[in-house]
Amino acid sequence: MGHNVKNIVIIHLVVFLFMLFVFFTPTHFTFLIWNVFLALLPLDFALIAAHSKPIFAMLAGILWLLFFPNTMYMITDFIHLQYISTAIDVRYQYFNYSVLAAGIFIGVTLGVLSLEIIIRRFFDPNKDFLKLLFMMALSLISALGIYLGRFLRLNSWDVFTRADFVWQSVQNSLGSHMLTFVVLFAGVQFALLIVYHYGGQLLTNLTLDKLD
Repeated sequence: MGHNVKNIVIIHLVVFLFMLFVFFTPTHFTFLIWNVFLALLPLDFALIAAHSKPIFAMLAGILWLLFFPNTMYMITDFIHLQYISTAIDVRYQYFNYSVLAAGIFIGVTLGVLSLEIIIRRFFDPNKDFLKLLFMMALSLISALGIYLGRFLRLNSWDVFTRADFVWQSVQNSLGSHMLTFVVLFAGVQFALLIVYHYGGQLLTNLTLDKLD
């Protein structure tokens, strides 16, 4: 338990320091502060679910699901490269690239880490097929959430405050543009989640082999 607390504190400290760095450093990417904060929430909800009784774990799991798309949403933040040009060979752009990439990688990593906690809380470790189905469904739901956030500018909490508007917006946006985006981004997310999940298992197994 002590090691878990230490790890949680370190993760939150790194995220906080990154947000402070972005706040006090002149860049075009101050939006990263808010986006990284939103990406941290799924991890916190997952941790609550992991250490709560079933009823509270379910509530935390629902909140986790609503906010999870904010983590993978950050992949689309690469669109902001247009404001600093895409000439990576220009030396003064290295700093801007580094800040943006760091924020995106932090956000995505927080997302896949939160998923691992949710899987360990709610799924039998031997039911790989169910976990694969869950990750596939999650990728589709998350991709839809990213679309709503990036193109329709909706937020996770709009499900609670403007549910009718969200539903109407989804209906009005149905078409090839949404379908193509959702399918492609679901595929990207599914690949990331699979590599992280089974890569983590590989590391665990290698560690156990050494102990044996």
